[in-house]
Amino acid sequence: MNNLDYRVLKKRYVGLDLLRTVSALVVCMFHTTIHLGCDYGPLQGFSQMGAVFMTVFFMLSGFSLFVNWGGGSLTSISDMKKFWKKRFLGIMPMYWCVGLIYTIMQLFLHKETLLTSLILFPIEFLGLQSVFSSLFGYSHNSGTWFISCIMICYIAYPFLQEFVKSITKKCRVLLLVLSSVILLYAPIVVHVLELSNVYSNPFFRLLEFLIGIILAAMKVDFSESKFVKKILCSWWMITGVGLLMIAAVSVAVKLNIGLGNYMLYSWICLPCFMLILIGLSGVESRLLEKSKVLKWLSSITYVFFLAQLFSNSVSKKIINLAGIDSNIIKIFLGWGVCFAIAMILRLIEIRIKKFHTRTISDKS
Repeated sequence: MNNLDYRVLKKRYVGLDLLRTVSALVVCMFHTTIHLGCDYGPLQGFSQMGAVFMTVFFMLSGFSLFVNWGGGSLTSISDMKKFWKKRFLGIMPMYWCVGLIYTIMQLFLHKETLLTSLILFPIEFLGLQSVFSSLFGYSHNSGTWFISCIMICYIAYPFLQEFVKSITKKCRVLLLVLSSVILLYAPIVVHVLELSNVYSNPFFRLLEFLIGIILAAMKVDFSESKFVKKILCSWWMITGVGLLMIAAVSVAVKLNIGLGNYMLYSWICLPCFMLILIGLSGVESRLLEKSKVLKWLSSITYVFFLAQLFSNSVSKKIINLAGIDSNIIKIFLGWGVCFAIAMILRLIEIRIKKFHTRTISDKS
């Protein structure tokens, strides 16, 4: 058993807020590109593969959880229940609310039958849609599959945390390499054998989540490393890696390499995400720490993801009805509608959280 003190990790990392916000914005850019036909000029190739940023979302989730929970123990049933309850209340009520709204809209617009909705209800309610490889195109699953995957990750988290803490530094490195190799090999199999993509597969998302946990643990392993402190955790290094990733993805898209196979682009992005995640967890910026805008943007990323389930359909309807051809107007419309819906969902989310807080206070 390791005797390392992981409590030193527990603090606010403003760099992680920045990464969380940028990831959400890139995914929105991707959705407005494929659904609304928006053109982002020099970034167009990169935006076409923006879905690959869901990888860093899962890595960031694992990393953040270890930062906040790694200093304690999750070996007892009571500790696990406390963890699961907190994660469940933070995710599922809002998911149910959005899922219900979407299903009612689909039934009202006759885009889904009542029978289909009833058959899917138990699966959607329990968040099991991602374990069915062919349900991505049904109901709201194209926009909520990540919730299904992240809940599976949360269920596994206590066991992963204690396992990662119990093994040696060398074993952690080996586990990181093994997880990465599996993630990079899988899309090649999909590409060569023309299989269904593994984009929403919970197993591979769990591996990304595990990589985030390992990287957080390795912050303590290499806390005295001058290379990590001086080189990796520097703004120039983070910026350089980010620009290199954008350029490499753009070139690959221009060469028509694996278009649509987003996981294949992990060959470029996974190592970059690792470096960026480690780097941003070690940088400091008084400007960002004081930024209320960044803190607010980071806090609404969940509802911002959910808003995109509705925003692109609404924007497309407006574009068709108004006969809009202007690329600039399409971009402003797509982003504006998304933020507007996110604000509405944020108000609902705040109400839900207040209800939970009041209920827990009443019980105590």
